[in-house]
Amino acid sequence: MRMVVRPIAVTLFAALLLTGCGGSLKVRNYGNFDPRQERDTIYVIPFDATLVPSDFGDPVFNEFVDRLNALRKNTRVAKFLILKEDLKEVEPAWLIKQTYISGDIWGYLENSGCCSTEMKVKSRIYLYEPGKNDPSMEVYLPEEDFIEHDRVSIQAAKTRMGKALARSLADAIIKKLTP
Repeated sequence: MRMVVRPIAVTLFAALLLTGCGGSLKVRNYGNFDPRQERDTIYVIPFDATLVPSDFGDPVFNEFVDRLNALRKNTRVAKFLILKEDLKEVEPAWLIKQTYISGDIWGYLENSGCCSTEMKVKSRIYLYEPGKNDPSMEVYLPEEDFIEHDRVSIQAAKTRMGKALARSLADAIIKKLTP
């Protein structure tokens, strides 16, 4: 019995280390979004990431959009298009007629000691349908990571955590858009 437990414990510990310290994805669906409907364009509004370092927020958004476009073939969406204008400059009457994604990243925290760093961030994205003021879908994801400085640099861990965040958010949207 003891010999069986040890390999299982080692395997579980290794799996925990390899998967990192990801957060708990929470998806809320509102209304009757139909993924079978063909959509020419879904606009993606750059995330509000004013409370996170730009070397984290900008790459997360870019990775998010890249992943959406890479997985687009699984959906009935012709293209995901970044809305380049500042949201304040976009005509609200035009925007409400579009399918679009918006979101924010906040609560970025790096807590470093002599030998390790704990990192945390929170994010939320929304999927809107034409003619609706309220989102059809809301995704909330806190992401976190813990590193030892002799194994991984803070910048590498920040990049890894950002990619995991972008991947999880994009996958949730693609899942909703897949018929």
